[in-house]
Amino acid sequence: MVEIAKRFSTWGLRGLVFVFIAVILSIYVFTLLGVVTSELFSNPILYFGSAVIQAYAALVAVPFTIWVIYMQSTYGAIIVRLFLRKVIFPFTIFGIVTVVSAITIALSETPYAYHAYIAEIVTSLVFLPPLVSYIVNLMVTSPEDVIAAIESNVKHTEEFIALSLYVLRLYIMGAYPDEEAINRTLGRISYALRNVERLKLYPDVWHRFRDFLRTIVVESTFLPHRYHMSRLMTQFMKWLIVSNRSRVARAFMRYYRFVVSRYMTERIPSEVVEDLFIKPILDVVKTTKASRGLIAYALEQSLSLLRHVERMELRGDITVREVCKILELIEESVEDIEEMPELSRLKQHIVRMKKRFRCVPRKAIARKA
Repeated sequence: MVEIAKRFSTWGLRGLVFVFIAVILSIYVFTLLGVVTSELFSNPILYFGSAVIQAYAALVAVPFTIWVIYMQSTYGAIIVRLFLRKVIFPFTIFGIVTVVSAITIALSETPYAYHAYIAEIVTSLVFLPPLVSYIVNLMVTSPEDVIAAIESNVKHTEEFIALSLYVLRLYIMGAYPDEEAINRTLGRISYALRNVERLKLYPDVWHRFRDFLRTIVVESTFLPHRYHMSRLMTQFMKWLIVSNRSRVARAFMRYYRFVVSRYMTERIPSEVVEDLFIKPILDVVKTTKASRGLIAYALEQSLSLLRHVERMELRGDITVREVCKILELIEESVEDIEEMPELSRLKQHIVRMKKRFRCVPRKAIARKA
């Protein structure tokens, strides 16, 4: 009933005025023609009442069936079940119309047939606009609507994160996804991850995130904004480390490196490395006081990334200026990490690359300026 009230409120005063005018005109026409005796409305009530029931049944059943088939093929049965509360609304209207029609048909042979006929007209007109409006809104359900339904129906934040990542992955695989909608969805997920210490990390969650990252790297032609991706990747890496999932964290460091490689082909490489590699990996392992083994693995991934950058320069996919900027960024980010063999190898490789590409030290650039 609350849903019905909302639909009537969105329909507004104009719809009520329309119904009122239609009823007044009907009464006026019947009065003008002199057909206000109840005997003349016995058969019209039977025909009109059955027609109204059949029309509303078709109006509810056909679009709803199409919508269920589309949603199930696009998002799966899990998401369709979350909309069960919303789809009660058209069936509620259909039930009200059916009851009213049954009562008016029962009154067809009584002195109240004329009033019953007017009541049938009013009922059919009153519920038609909000029902049509609801069906139209349902048929154009967007991924944001799906995320909102998930947020309002699931009880656990972890389940919301997993299902949202699942929906987002399907959406970015489309030909022309809405960038703003994707960014807003990424922001919702990042906000849900704001208190990772209170969340329980289930395998289903990181499997969904892994599939999402893999889709970006392999299947998607669309890349979400790096700022929102950086926030999400940073929060998720914190979650993994806080939850003592070192093996999973290592796997995601590799996935992050693949994501960085994908972004560098279409974005400014130095900005990509800073937002999608240094912040989610190197900065996180330092601030969360990760284990020595995890820090060593992060340094190894940094070395692998630099080798990839080196190969990109050989192919002409990146400028020397960008290579030098990336070297400076990684060198600065590992300055306060304690000495270990992996750090020594990384620093040695940075020195070799700087010599090879003749990178000017930042201090020398400052003196020239």
